[in-house]
Amino acid sequence: MIKCVCLVVEFDEQLLLVQARNREKYYFPGGKIDANESYTEALTREIQEELQVDLPESSLVYLSTVVGEAYPQKNTQTELNCFKTTAEIDWNSVVPDQEITDLKWVSKHDHHQIAPAVLTWIDEQSKQDDVVYFVPYKADLMADIERINLSADDLKFTKTPKENIVLAENDEERHPTLVYNGKNQCIGFFTLHEGKGVAPYSENKHAIFFRSFSIDVNYRGSGYGKQIIKALPNYLKINFPTIQEICLTVNDDNDIAQQLYKQCHYHIVGEATLENRPVYILKREIK
Repeated sequence: MIKCVCLVVEFDEQLLLVQARNREKYYFPGGKIDANESYTEALTREIQEELQVDLPESSLVYLSTVVGEAYPQKNTQTELNCFKTTAEIDWNSVVPDQEITDLKWVSKHDHHQIAPAVLTWIDEQSKQDDVVYFVPYKADLMADIERINLSADDLKFTKTPKENIVLAENDEERHPTLVYNGKNQCIGFFTLHEGKGVAPYSENKHAIFFRSFSIDVNYRGSGYGKQIIKALPNYLKINFPTIQEICLTVNDDNDIAQQLYKQCHYHIVGEATLENRPVYILKREIK
């Protein structure tokens, strides 16, 4: 298995792809991860080497991971860990390095030009009604936080995203996170809590607590909840590589949520009280 990081730049059903050494197929900019490199370090290095573009690591947002047929290697699989960038780049003015023989926009429907693993990524995207991706909170995202609309019933059981941001300001073990869909609309929020936050629920020093999960009422009923839960393990692998276990709690009378988590490989391991309410403790290993 060849493990790679790559940059997805998409506009109007077209992908910005590269061709190396006059090979027939085009693929995402990016490449292999060197020893002791993080995913984002590897991607910024590869983009600088291939496209002579300096991308800030902080601008990289993890999208998804797919496994497909490697190119041009035969009988080999490659794992594409896909990111996008929030940096403003004029891609039409980019002049690639000499190892890249061509850089161009390719229609996602132009299959004969596209490398097999990229076609796998396209196919995976087409199977979903909408993609989701996660963005760690930064001050310039407060406007998106303030637009998240929760119901009165929600507020009986969870703090608002804004209240969670305030808590995180005085606790570096809390990581408030926004959820966006493929249209770049902020649809939800959660907090990842390490250390003291997860300690009441797990003795594993490499566990993290998934808490304060909420979806804007305007985006419910579209399957986003399940997509978010399914996408979380890969997000943690890349952004919190030492984490081996996810913990969360569910109200003991919330049968729908319990079923959702069970479908996503979580198991009830105990009971507790949170905010004066009885809850089940659920866990899932990250492999």
